[in-house]
Amino acid sequence: MPIESQALFDRLSSARLPSLPQVLLELLTLCDRDDVGMAEIGAAVAKDAGVAARLVGVANSPFYSPKRCLQDIDQCLAVLGTGTVRRLALNQAVAELFGRFQKNNALDLRYFWFHGLCVAVTARRLARHLGYANDDEAYLAGLLHDVGQLALLTTLADRYPQMLRNRGDEEALIVQEKAEFGVTHADVGAWLAKRWNLHSLFADSILFHHEPLARVRDAHLLVQIVALANLLNTLPEQALSAHEAALAFWKLDLALLKEMLASVQTEARGIAGELGVELPTQDQLDDRSDETTEAAAGELAEAVSQRLQGVLAQPETQSDSLETAIGDVLRGAGQIFAARGCALFMPKEEVLHWRQIAGDDPLGLEIRIPCDSMESRVAAAFRGRIGLAGLPTRPDNLADAQLLRLLDGERLLCLPLRFTGNAVGALAVALDRATVEHFISRQALLITFAREAGKCLGFALQQEAQLGAALRDASQRQEKHARNLIHEAGNPLGIVRNYISVLRMQAAKEDKTGEEFSLIENELRRVARILQQFKDPAFSTTPGGDLEAASVSLDINKLTGEVVQFCRLGKPELRDIAIDFNLTPDLPKLNKPGDSVKQILTNLLFNAAEAMGGKGRITLASALWAAGKNQRYVELSVSDNGPGLPADVLANLYQPVQTRKGNGHAGLGLSIVAKLVEDLGGMLQCSSSVSGTQFKILLPLIAKDA
Repeated sequence: MPIESQALFDRLSSARLPSLPQVLLELLTLCDRDDVGMAEIGAAVAKDAGVAARLVGVANSPFYSPKRCLQDIDQCLAVLGTGTVRRLALNQAVAELFGRFQKNNALDLRYFWFHGLCVAVTARRLARHLGYANDDEAYLAGLLHDVGQLALLTTLADRYPQMLRNRGDEEALIVQEKAEFGVTHADVGAWLAKRWNLHSLFADSILFHHEPLARVRDAHLLVQIVALANLLNTLPEQALSAHEAALAFWKLDLALLKEMLASVQTEARGIAGELGVELPTQDQLDDRSDETTEAAAGELAEAVSQRLQGVLAQPETQSDSLETAIGDVLRGAGQIFAARGCALFMPKEEVLHWRQIAGDDPLGLEIRIPCDSMESRVAAAFRGRIGLAGLPTRPDNLADAQLLRLLDGERLLCLPLRFTGNAVGALAVALDRATVEHFISRQALLITFAREAGKCLGFALQQEAQLGAALRDASQRQEKHARNLIHEAGNPLGIVRNYISVLRMQAAKEDKTGEEFSLIENELRRVARILQQFKDPAFSTTPGGDLEAASVSLDINKLTGEVVQFCRLGKPELRDIAIDFNLTPDLPKLNKPGDSVKQILTNLLFNAAEAMGGKGRITLASALWAAGKNQRYVELSVSDNGPGLPADVLANLYQPVQTRKGNGHAGLGLSIVAKLVEDLGGMLQCSSSVSGTQFKILLPLIAKDA
């Protein structure tokens, strides 16, 4: 690679791709709403190549460590979550605005954006026409096919915009890029795709999207689809007939193509209309005027400003003390709203109580508001709704009216405070009428401040709860320790009891019980080691504790098979469940205690069987997993096709919970699994939906393991 090209790729590695302001505005608005699902956010992301490229790059980064390439938008969103998408959109918006203010040679991106959108929609239609399995992947490949141009616009802002303006056809642009930079925008786009850890075939669809049809027909179907989609949206309609013979290879005739392209244009223009984007004429492109985008940039600047104000109103570091956090929230509200007074209400036994700080009126603190009050705006805020009480109409609720008088305001602005989706309080801010008029139109600021204040308060509540748990006396800790041990001893003992019943029936028919009795003997020894910890809590089954329990050469595949064999006959719920194995052969042996790994697998198998009601399929898989140059893991996963975990269980996944399984179940299984994995120096991940649940355990290999 020429030195000049290498220097260009070095600069591209830190390039931030431009995006259409209208898309960023829509995405920021959607991420602020609690009632918006991933499908709506995904639809917004799918409208802009710059936003989609940023999302794909982050989702496929080592930090999120996906096992496989994520090559459609829905997969990426599932990995990132709305919180991360919100931060990405805000960062992208800030970068976009600073970029616009710093560049005096700005290029109207509306034509580029519309072309990419048309290619993406066409690629999806072609994928369905040609029977390609993943039309969402084809859409994303089409959306990103010219991502190299975006990168060059950002990196070579002094040279590339003029080249785009003066280009003839696409082939002429490719020749000019190669002569000027040593690489083409197709090379750059494919390089970015590989840098984002996308599959080589996905990168090829970008690399070869300008190849002649005669060459493309021998390539992978995704490459064919993107090249076709680009060509069809580049050629004038009258030029299509020159390619009629070549297009017949894909069973595309001119009538079908004209109908498809007309439909594509209608869909793409509909998206532009939804965003308020007025597509440029050729005269506007030549004149470089961009009033519509400039207006959108102004709206974007205001939206970003409001959100940043809401964030900056909170302290940079979170407080461990609840009282300090309450003070921080009230001070932040006073600063940002110029409030006459503020009151923070928090729930206790279904009633909202005014939380006191120094200087508060002791009589006013006696105000109590039921959480379910339909008249109080404070109670409505606690349930998630921003509201106003006071003039020009009197408050419907006397508690609100008294609060407004105590705080000496004309209107009462009530904000919901939430943390990880749960209500933690309501903030009442007393304002005069002029101030209300200013802030009521700045919804983004109100939402952002309320979210940041909720995080401040929620973090302190979380820390307070953790501190309370840490200060429990020794007898409480011992009780928890005993419950865990009883739970773990109960699993193998229950299996043994059921197993013996099965063996009694088998023994009456044939004498093949030697292996089964060996398994029982091993499990009884494990029970003895668990119960030994009653006598000595410091006793451990890790190396250095009980040497019999510690395996210096643990075959994870063999152990997995033994655990399943033992559990299946000893656990009635497992008998009618299909169990598949997808175990990678010849994995390195682990220097880990076998007891701990058995406990982990047993708990996960039991949970899956009980969740599925004894019907369904469980898959156990193992693999070698790498992170960076020197860190390797053995991966063990347990997947089921059950109904998925309830939302409240997911929210507190690895904490002891009130069990729903009935008598004999303590609700401790997953908390014990998490602790065992942590003790082994590993990592535990969980994903769950209505189509099933997967737990993934990563156990680290050290030098002698390998």
